[in-house]
Amino acid sequence: MRISSALYFQTGLNSINKQQSDLVHTFQQLGSGKRMITAADDPLAAAQTITLGQSQSMNLRFAENRHVALRNLGEEENVLMSMIPQVNGAKTRLIEATNGTLSDADRTILAGVFEEMRDSIANLANSKDANGQYIFSGSKGSTAPFVLDDVTGRYEYKGDHVERLVQVDQTRRLPGSDNGADLLLRPTPGSTTFLTSGSNANFGSGIIGGVNITDPNTAATISKYELTYVEDATTNPPTEKIQVLEYGPTGVTTTLVPYDPSKEESTINLGSGVTVQLSGNLEKDDTFTLDNAQAKVGDETLNVLNTLTDVVNALKTPVDGDPVAKAKMHNVLNGAMQKLDMNYDNILTVRASVGARMNEIEAIDSSGKLQGLHLASEISRLEDLDYYSASTQLELRTSALEAAALAFKKIQSTNLFAINARG
Repeated sequence: MRISSALYFQTGLNSINKQQSDLVHTFQQLGSGKRMITAADDPLAAAQTITLGQSQSMNLRFAENRHVALRNLGEEENVLMSMIPQVNGAKTRLIEATNGTLSDADRTILAGVFEEMRDSIANLANSKDANGQYIFSGSKGSTAPFVLDDVTGRYEYKGDHVERLVQVDQTRRLPGSDNGADLLLRPTPGSTTFLTSGSNANFGSGIIGGVNITDPNTAATISKYELTYVEDATTNPPTEKIQVLEYGPTGVTTTLVPYDPSKEESTINLGSGVTVQLSGNLEKDDTFTLDNAQAKVGDETLNVLNTLTDVVNALKTPVDGDPVAKAKMHNVLNGAMQKLDMNYDNILTVRASVGARMNEIEAIDSSGKLQGLHLASEISRLEDLDYYSASTQLELRTSALEAAALAFKKIQSTNLFAINARG
């Protein structure tokens, strides 16, 4: 191998450059606090760090989503907490309205109280969240959910049935709010409730009272009962009976049930484990209806706002000295009490659901925080610099550079002619 002066110089220069590069790399590590300056330092760790970083970013995004969901559910719970005493107060006032000692003037004053309650509940049902979106309008955040129709005087639900789902974890999405239909236009899911009403065409003073259900499973299959006061011409003399039309899963079934008009109150067995109370003087063809609330889910007749409107109208109608009108008023009030009980139970159910979702989100958030700590620990293990080792390396690289510089200086002062001269 031929050794020249140029080779001496190039070898020394390469050695210095190599040591300088290593020293600069160590400086960069110490300056950034990172073990890997480029992916070439540790390809496997670099790939793992990218994957872990993505997981950490997603976890932070889910944490933000959970914060938004908790805020929205907290706002909804505040509204429900304000609505519950209003509905309960309406139930209490409704009992007062059925007091037979009240005059038309007293009932008119009481109607004004119900109007205030209705308007207050309507205002709560149309509440907005912190972003200015209506809480109970489903996906139509900019649309007021409950709007009063000036022509009919009834409230209509203008939202939709879409849930505002929030991704709170990789595999879990939760509703961040409830739509107005689920709040006010349905009975409690799984419950069996029959809502009573009397026909406005009745000429008698009959009042339909409470419903008793002894077989909920069978009764749940019945969508409606229609009761009509008729005379059974097959007997001699003709006898008063109640014709019962049962709208069941196999169609309409007709039965005649005995009725004793001499009794102050009679219990009518409708079949399928359902009985109802009838009182007052019935006239031929007087009709009463029992509707299964589950069969009317989404119907505006279940809306507590329209129920209170019916109560207001009934209380404002003069009934003193008119037993037929008074019976119609009591039928409206009795039906309203059943609906208010149903609405009250359903609002409590929705509030319980809100609380359950908040608890689940908090549990997921705790798990997310632990996951965040674990990811941060793994990233730190792969990326962070060991300052003790790096400081030692710094001293080593500095010494190596100094040694390379001295060697180069020695080489720089040496050439073949000087060697020959010394020889």
